[in-house]
Amino acid sequence: MSVLFTNNAASTLASPITNSATSLTVASGQGALFPTITGNDYFMCTLQNVAGTTTEIVKVTARATDVFTIVRGQDNTTAANWSLGDKVELRLVAASLNDIPKLDEANTFSGTQTFTGSSSTPAVRTNNILEVSTVSATAATGTINFDITTQSI
Repeated sequence: MSVLFTNNAASTLASPITNSATSLTVASGQGALFPTITGNDYFMCTLQNVAGTTTEIVKVTARATDVFTIVRGQDNTTAANWSLGDKVELRLVAASLNDIPKLDEANTFSGTQTFTGSSSTPAVRTNNILEVSTVSATAATGTINFDITTQSI
């Protein structure tokens, strides 16, 4: 399951929706501005009224042309009623950022993960100390361990 993004995806509602609707329709032809969803992928959209006073974040789990299947009231927002012409925009939301692995925390990954290439930082000399940092990965059953080593010479 991956969160999808695209640049500058914005539209308006082609018809009103109630606070219990599980789909929405954007203006004709504008669904193509938003990501194509396959499998368990999804993207987040922000709904906002024309006045800019009410917002709701929805999780879009399927898109068929201009019709989005949605999960309502995401990322600490509440499902609301929306009118024809209200905004539908793919914005970067906190929930998406919180799904990104963090370097200073233990992270658990599920599914198949593919890593390619290697990383090595060139030697840096600071105050007569030569520092060499390398990153290596070793695979064990179901787990990839990353070892980051810094050596001062």
